[in-house]
Amino acid sequence: MRQTNSGAQGFTAKAAADDPAYKRSVAEPVMIAVDSMPKEYRQCVHDFGYVDVYRAWRRGLSPLEIRAKAESNGGVFTL
Repeated sequence: MRQTNSGAQGFTAKAAADDPAYKRSVAEPVMIAVDSMPKEYRQCVHDFGYVDVYRAWRRGLSPLEIRAKAESNGGVFTL
């Protein structure tokens, strides 16, 4: 199972997920960025999470490279 910040020990959100400020400053920009990615990368986001997949895409790693790295790391992709 993919770990998110909310599942990390000691994580405290800066704002509630239903807070309009959170939506405006975090959720909407992330969704716009994910929506702008090619389909194969969006599937990687679904499988491995947003931040490292987005960074890998911007650095030119292919979806196959992302998946290979995740496979060699127990199913977890980190950049």
